[in-house]
Amino acid sequence: MKKKIDFYKLLEQQGLYVVKAMTLLSDYCKSGEKDQADEVIALEEQADDIRRTLIENLNRTYITPIDREDLFHLSRLLDEIIDYIKTSVDEVKLFRITPNEDLLQITETLLEMAGYLYDAMRFMSTDQEASKGAAYKVKHLENVMEGLTKGAYANIFESDDFKMIFKYNEIYRHLNHTADVADSAMDFLLDIFVKM
Repeated sequence: MKKKIDFYKLLEQQGLYVVKAMTLLSDYCKSGEKDQADEVIALEEQADDIRRTLIENLNRTYITPIDREDLFHLSRLLDEIIDYIKTSVDEVKLFRITPNEDLLQITETLLEMAGYLYDAMRFMSTDQEASKGAAYKVKHLENVMEGLTKGAYANIFESDDFKMIFKYNEIYRHLNHTADVADSAMDFLLDIFVKM
C-alpha cells in the first residue's frame, strides 16, 4: 500500500528550516563565526530537498488536503524566505560587515518573525486559530521591521563613507525582502483558511 504523504508536515518542516536559517544568520551577525555562515548553505540545500519532495509528491498525488496550487505557492514562498536569508549571510560575509546595532535589531526581529511563521505552519492542520494568531503576529512584526529598516537607512545615510552605505544598503534591502516575503506567505496562508 502506498504511503500517505503529509503535506502539512512538509510545510511545517520548511517553516522549521526558516527558523534554523534565521537563527544562524542572527548568531552569525553577533559572532562573525564563519562556520555559522557555512551552515546556512547546508541548511538551504536541505530545505530545497524538502521542497523537492513536496513538489514530487504533488505531481504523484491525486487528492491533496488543500488545493495543490496553494500548496505549491505556499511552499515556494517559504523557500524564498530561506533563499533571502542565505543571500543576506553571503553579503555579510562578502562585504566583511561588522554588524551595527540596527542590523542586530533587524535580525533579532526577523528571528522572532521566523518563530511565529513556524508556529503558523505547525498548527495549520490541527489548530487554525493558533495558526491564524501566529500569522497575524508575523504580519505585525513585518510592520515593526519596516520602521526598523527606515531608521537603519536614515542612520547609514548620515555617513560620508559611500562604500559602507552601499554595503549596508544591500543587506538591509535583502533583509527587508525577507520580511516582505514572510508577510506575503502569511497573507497567502490566511487566504487558504478562507477557502477551507
